[in-house]
Amino acid sequence: MQIAETVIEIIENMDKQSPKMRAIVQYKKEEIFKMAAASTKRYAEDKPLSVMDGIPVAVKEEYHVVPYHSRCGTTFMGSEPAKEDAFIVKKLRDGGAIIIGITNMHELGIGTTGNNPNRLHGTPRNPYNVNHYTGGSSSGSAAAVAAGLCPVALGSDGGGSIRIPAAVCGVVGIKGSCGRISTSGITPLAHTVSFSGPLCATVRDVAVVYAYLAGKDKDDPKTLCQPDVTLEGFENISSLKGITLGIDWKYFKDSDPAVYQQCEKAVKYLEDKGASVVSIQIPELQETLVAHAITITSEMATGMEEEYHKYHSEMNPETASNVSLGRMFSAREYFQAMKQRTRAMGFLKTIFEDGVDCILTPGKLCITDFIFLALGIKVPEIRDDALEYGESNLAVTTELMRYMGLANFTGIPGLTLPVGYDDHGLPIALQVMSSWWNEHVLLRVSHAAEGFTPKKKPQVHYNLLE
Repeated sequence: MQIAETVIEIIENMDKQSPKMRAIVQYKKEEIFKMAAASTKRYAEDKPLSVMDGIPVAVKEEYHVVPYHSRCGTTFMGSEPAKEDAFIVKKLRDGGAIIIGITNMHELGIGTTGNNPNRLHGTPRNPYNVNHYTGGSSSGSAAAVAAGLCPVALGSDGGGSIRIPAAVCGVVGIKGSCGRISTSGITPLAHTVSFSGPLCATVRDVAVVYAYLAGKDKDDPKTLCQPDVTLEGFENISSLKGITLGIDWKYFKDSDPAVYQQCEKAVKYLEDKGASVVSIQIPELQETLVAHAITITSEMATGMEEEYHKYHSEMNPETASNVSLGRMFSAREYFQAMKQRTRAMGFLKTIFEDGVDCILTPGKLCITDFIFLALGIKVPEIRDDALEYGESNLAVTTELMRYMGLANFTGIPGLTLPVGYDDHGLPIALQVMSSWWNEHVLLRVSHAAEGFTPKKKPQVHYNLLE
């Protein structure tokens, strides 16, 4: 109960700050206290329901969560409270987790900065520097975990929307294999490329929550063909002997020099742990990334057809612009993108069959007077006018997804974790990807990489146990 009281105090405090953090956009004290009291009673009787019993969890607004509104970052969706939990939210609730509230997100998830100027949301702030963006679209989830409000938050990822904000906010975010974690009960914004998953403070926490959430769901047919979940070898990080890391160096080096140098050092650290590093070439990368962009925008535009016509004037300008772009693609172009997906999956299958266990990348984008990196970040400051009117730059959106889209489009798992900080104390991150269903290998490598550099405390940080 003391934890519940502290959580509520923190949520209230975060929105009394100047500027407001805006990580949590919906919460109900009575709901938090009710779940906390039940958990306290179970522990007193030595009858916890699961490893998640009593753990505070925040959930992205894209999920259906009783009794909250599934607004997806908008002012016009979710007019009625959810009547049923999303599958993995129910799984958490049944395991005794305490759902502390609903997190902010980029409107409709169709952006990568986290900027959301509408009246019900506001733009969340990066705990490492409140004048900087969180990344998106699972912006509030990343900010909540980074600030210490909760050890676990749920996000969704159609083009990096878990991994980008995790990287920007210095936490760990995982997108599992296609069909590994159920997406039923989540608003279907981009159904063939979007996946659910957790953001946590550490790789160990992500591994535990991933293993808990993964599994079959009769209402999500994609999950029914998955093999058993395993964390085999996850704890064996003293030696990575037998693990082969593949790096497409041309792709890897296309990043800011400071980020490249830090990520290169992280690779050397893994090599010193016994991993073998080999050079690879991922064929048709640009074609694959363009095909992913066509796919995600087409699917979002199609899914939002009714809303686009009915609520166009209520959308943030960036949202309306990006949805309009998706409406421009033809069925032929979408079909060509699906053909490219088959080719891209074939290329990756060959790389993994040739002995590569994980593929590593950083990421980068230079824009006018600042640098914004998809992974390993020099994060741009939030412009004052962007808080009121929003901010749209399609080049930013596209490039932030540059290192992300491959995993979404082909269904392989990917994870980002912090591996250092820039000159301004903002996080630098590395991405680790593995073959389908081999999350345990990805987690082992990530767990080892976590030892490369000490974690710094954010500018805004709370301790639930104090």
